[in-house]
Amino acid sequence: MKLSQVLNRQHIGFMFKKHWIVQGKRVPIDTGVENLLKEKGIPVEDALEFVKEKPEPREKINIVGPYEPQLPLDENHPEYKPRPCLTLTNKNVLLEGISQAQILTKTIVAENKLPSKIEELAAITVPKSVHEGVKKAILSSNVFDCEQKKLPKIKDPVRPAYNFPRILGITDRRRNQIITNKLLQLVEKCSDIDMWQSRHVLNEVECRTVFDKEDDLIQFQDVSNILVTSNKPLKHNMVERDIPFVEIPDLYPVKHTITLQSEHFYNEESLYPIQPRIERHHPHTTWLHFNKTEVGNIYETEVTDKQIYGRALTHAFNIAAACAKQLHGEEVRDLPDPIHVNCIQTNGQNYHFGIFELNTLNVDGTEGTKNVWYCKNNLKLYDRSCYVQGTPVLENYNPKVYGYINAFYNC
Repeated sequence: MKLSQVLNRQHIGFMFKKHWIVQGKRVPIDTGVENLLKEKGIPVEDALEFVKEKPEPREKINIVGPYEPQLPLDENHPEYKPRPCLTLTNKNVLLEGISQAQILTKTIVAENKLPSKIEELAAITVPKSVHEGVKKAILSSNVFDCEQKKLPKIKDPVRPAYNFPRILGITDRRRNQIITNKLLQLVEKCSDIDMWQSRHVLNEVECRTVFDKEDDLIQFQDVSNILVTSNKPLKHNMVERDIPFVEIPDLYPVKHTITLQSEHFYNEESLYPIQPRIERHHPHTTWLHFNKTEVGNIYETEVTDKQIYGRALTHAFNIAAACAKQLHGEEVRDLPDPIHVNCIQTNGQNYHFGIFELNTLNVDGTEGTKNVWYCKNNLKLYDRSCYVQGTPVLENYNPKVYGYINAFYNC
């Protein structure tokens, strides 16, 4: 290419960029004017700070919303107490299961035994149409519901690193809600009008009991998924004398408060969800759901059957004790009349039935007046309920479970 005068010309844009880079690296020269002005007492201000607009202080406005702002958890919190409280919630279980629950509540247990009145009511023949309704309720909760959410990951102990495909389906919380509400509706349909008119059915109610045991402050916080109340106190005739009770065990060297979380923020008063001025405020039957995705050990191990049994015992004690403290005051010890509470715990397939008799809130030691727990555990309502080659299938339906549910409601 022939060089010419045009090709030797400088590109003005390129020249400007290079010049900008060179000038940007220049170091400002200190002229000493700032020090001279300061010596003479003349204030010096930064030009950028001088031209910056100073914002006016804004007045805080308290906006009324659905929730109040949470207070910081420190010593100034209104519920802060220097004495720690050992708390058991409905999300965790006791390490030693029912044995530890017996010690905490000072309770003796009649295993696989319910009062004779309950057995007689459970043996009453129910029309075939009712059992057909129970089967439809099982299929509705396991197959026909339209909920599609991610189910827990599948784990293979042999291949722990293998990732199985995620499955969409009905969650355990949803299954328990559907089948419990449908079974309770069927029971009410088959009961006398005077019976269900004397009942209240409450959903997701909280209950709290605070008590002392051997210099430890213990608190039970529970949620009754369904609480059935009545206008009269529930009474069971416990006249059987030939029942082999399981006495309160000794867990030494394990302490009875193991796995109970220590808290400094709590309310010292017990809580029963219904005021005594309400006509139907007496506890009758409580339904407790065992959702495997929500309830677990603090050590992340599998929940055992004994821990499930202990969970039902502490739940029934919590409701009975809260009701007793509402009626007789926080300092009550031995009750003038026992308080009975029916308890049904289920995961939608396995059912655990129990009746708690609260005689005392003095749970220190193992001597003196004791509470009583009658239970019948591991009654399976069905073996399998799912789709098989596109057809909804229900296998091995057990009609005895509905018989006990009906007996608990009508006793």
